[in-house]
Amino acid sequence: MNEKTAIDKYFKASLEDVEGSKKIGWFCTYAPEELILAGGFEPLRLMGEKKLNTSESYFPINFCPYLKSGWESLLKYGDKLSAAVFTNSCDGMRRFYDIAEHYLKDVPIFMLDVPRNTYPDSINFYSLQLKKMLGFMEKLKGSDIEDKDLLDAISLCDIKRARLKEISTAFLGGDGAISIPEYYRLMELSAITGTKRFLEDLDAFTQRSRDNDNSGSNGPKVMIVGNFITEEKLWDMFQELDMGIAADDLCISSRYYEGQVGAVESLSRTEMLELLSKRYLDKPACMRMADTGRKLEEVIAKVQVNGVQGVIFISLKFCDTMLYSFPLIRKELAKLNIPVLYLEIEYNNFSEGQIKTRMQAFLEML
Repeated sequence: MNEKTAIDKYFKASLEDVEGSKKIGWFCTYAPEELILAGGFEPLRLMGEKKLNTSESYFPINFCPYLKSGWESLLKYGDKLSAAVFTNSCDGMRRFYDIAEHYLKDVPIFMLDVPRNTYPDSINFYSLQLKKMLGFMEKLKGSDIEDKDLLDAISLCDIKRARLKEISTAFLGGDGAISIPEYYRLMELSAITGTKRFLEDLDAFTQRSRDNDNSGSNGPKVMIVGNFITEEKLWDMFQELDMGIAADDLCISSRYYEGQVGAVESLSRTEMLELLSKRYLDKPACMRMADTGRKLEEVIAKVQVNGVQGVIFISLKFCDTMLYSFPLIRKELAKLNIPVLYLEIEYNNFSEGQIKTRMQAFLEML
């Protein structure tokens, strides 16, 4: 039994079981799960299919591999979803939405307009977009969403984020209770398992982790910076090379669980949406945000606080936002004498031998 299978047995998560359930697919960490839960639906992050059978024919060859795999998921499971939520996180996502709108006639879809800044006006604008999304959920539900439903959903998501933060702090601190492949699989499961069900299953899994008598890595302490990276082979390789992951900045981890909405009791719906807007715009920034200085500060702070010796920058192929961010990050880290390794991979398709050789050389340098 491999580590992915071992952790999966604790969680009831599967795309195949969507039939008969009320699940809404989403693709980006700027899409608020709280509004989906408030409508009585379950948020399900569409991780994409590892094997592409049809979607390649809809997009240019130099298109984001994650979005092509996401389209494969929609073609396969779209008729079993209640809806899908997109965000204008990048030009590729906007074109993805256009394709879905044109070809996926029977699946309700919604495009959430996310600002690229975090000014007060941006927060106000985004709260209005969240209000529109709430209206979309009410239309799907066929009835109004009560303020209590929204309050309960916000509280539940805050609890899940707090639990993930707790586990991440222990893992990144090197306690050794869970391995690198288990940790990143757990991050994936948190987004594809029903929220209440995930919290229940997490209790059983964390008890098993406490019983483990593992020791942390004695290897170099590295930080991983990247976009949507869910490569099991890569995490297995990291584990085999005995490196210590002291910090990360990924779409599937810190950008997902960092930041709380906070207490919303006794607040009006407008006030709750404003707090929700602020949380999503203030969380660790995606490279698509306009304030690159803020992103640099976030990365540098994690490097300094966690004693990081080197940074591994991983990007999916054809991701422009990552490509133009890398030189800036490398330049700033060079001032701190922190070396950076750049890895560009396709979704579930990369040369294991070549990547492993490059990582071995990088770690030896550290």
